[in-house]
Amino acid sequence: MEIIHTNSTETAKALSKKGYEPIECSFGHHGSVVGPLVMDHHGEHSELEGVALRAYRDHFGARKDDPRFVVTGAADADACFCIASLMGLLPHPSRLDEFESAPPHIRKAMTADLLVLGEIVNQMDTAPIGVRLEETDEGSLLLLWNQTSGQAQDALGFYAGVHLWRHYTGNPPSKLVEAAKLEEQDRVKNARKAIIDGVSDEVAIVQSDVWGFDVWYAEVAPIIVALTPDGNITVGCRDSEMAEKLLGEGGLSPIWPKLAPEGWGGRNVIGGSPRGRKMSRHEALKAARVIDRSIRVNNRVA
Repeated sequence: MEIIHTNSTETAKALSKKGYEPIECSFGHHGSVVGPLVMDHHGEHSELEGVALRAYRDHFGARKDDPRFVVTGAADADACFCIASLMGLLPHPSRLDEFESAPPHIRKAMTADLLVLGEIVNQMDTAPIGVRLEETDEGSLLLLWNQTSGQAQDALGFYAGVHLWRHYTGNPPSKLVEAAKLEEQDRVKNARKAIIDGVSDEVAIVQSDVWGFDVWYAEVAPIIVALTPDGNITVGCRDSEMAEKLLGEGGLSPIWPKLAPEGWGGRNVIGGSPRGRKMSRHEALKAARVIDRSIRVNNRVA
């Protein structure tokens, strides 16, 4: 396996031409770089399902003989599950012949169908509101992955993330899964301790060291501009219906080119600041005000 991490559109394009499969190589207004499998679901590809689900369901093992990938951004659950699926590393019904002579419990574990897990990874990446991961076995496994992966923005983070998916799905550690459920309860508590600046009834800035959009959507505002301690900004809206109600057709999609500096990008309900650039609270505030003004304009037009 070879994974190359880059913040450069041109580098991603060059590697793609050499046969590397781009995984979620979305670069804001520069667009996305995709290969034959179209493993992206941002920008011009935002109508597609997440890459984890499509890779597992439609392309399992497709890159087993040529495991070269180019990536950008954070090593999140969606991208890492995608790579593990394309390499054929996860349990899958198609591996029955491979494990035909294995002990029964090994054969059962390695030929299990993880489609439900892929669907949950997809849902949490695209429309997470209202999903309580700790209530299902598959969701609890995703919780554990999220809590132990680190999701670093480098190649090592992706290698680690792929390994964790292979390890956890092949032999789920029950004690760690239970610990993950308890950790989730603490996450919700910490999300409620975030520093919150309300720009309007519809838009709020949140500074937090935990990912708490599910909590903030329910308790703070339908559009959240979240600033992390390492300077990344994620903008999210509760769901597609709310995004179009507040901002009109396309939701947040027409907003990304209006934000400074260049390089913001994402989908109709979620996106973020330029790759590889540390952002400030002042820049988060400017983005929130642009979004809020767009809401006012849309409401006047409506």
